Amino acid sequence: MNEFNAIWTAVEAIGPWRVLFEISVIYLLIYGFIVFCEGTRGAGVLKGLALSVIIAVVGTRLAVTYLNLERIGFLLTVITPAAFTAIIVILQPELRRGLVRLSQAPIFGELVRDEQELVVVLVRSCQMLSKAKIGALFAIERDQTLNPWVDRGTILDAEVSSEIINSIFYPGTALHDGAVVIQKGRIAAAGCLLPLSENEQLGSWAGTRHRAAVGLTEESDAVTIVVSEETGSVSICVRGEVFRDLDREELAERLRSYYTKTDEPEKTGPLQSLLGLDGKGSDS
Repeated sequence: MNEFNAIWTAVEAIGPWRVLFEISVIYLLIYGFIVFCEGTRGAGVLKGLALSVIIAVVGTRLAVTYLNLERIGFLLTVITPAAFTAIIVILQPELRRGLVRLSQAPIFGELVRDEQELVVVLVRSCQMLSKAKIGALFAIERDQTLNPWVDRGTILDAEVSSEIINSIFYPGTALHDGAVVIQKGRIAAAGCLLPLSENEQLGSWAGTRHRAAVGLTEESDAVTIVVSEETGSVSICVRGEVFRDLDREELAERLRSYYTKTDEPEKTGPLQSLLGLDGKGSDS
């Protein structure tokens, strides 16, 4: 607070520059708001309104400061709150869209995006694809960027949802053969071509999808998920290892641990250990 007071005192000492400072702040606020609302039906109205507000504020401020028009200054202080209230009511849809776009900005992406929600959607989608025996391949970005592989696919920048995922991998569609790359909680691209692993230990069971899933994890810290088109089994790959035939709970457990970068799933109960589902090894 003391630092803010010191800055404001310095601004006041400048004299006439104080008006320019206030106008610049108002302009930046309005401009930033218009950028977030760009593309909506009210964008044109907002631009006209912003220009009107700037002209009105500049003109009134200059008149009050240099002509000592106290009554106009008092009128401005009375009308301004009511005007802003009216703007909020009239432009409510545009304000809502602007806030949504603000929440999707990269600077706020990791704070707003719920990791658990992403895990739930991916697990649900994999189960649906598994039951229908529809092949699928997902690559989830962690610390190392997957942009080189995103550039090889079709850019989507879409929300992660079961409907979109099922549409992408539906047999016969143009993108169903490639991989879906997820960056910052969103589908960055689909139909992406991933590097194939040359690991001879994978065996004959590993087809192109599984080798691509392993290959990417050998070259990056990404996590990949594979749904087999032949058996419908779900596998997850990390650091060149493959964990096969995962059920819903196992897949969710591993995804949560890998997505939060712990690289170790939570400890399983005695029943899972007896069944050999404790995840201590990988199938290869």
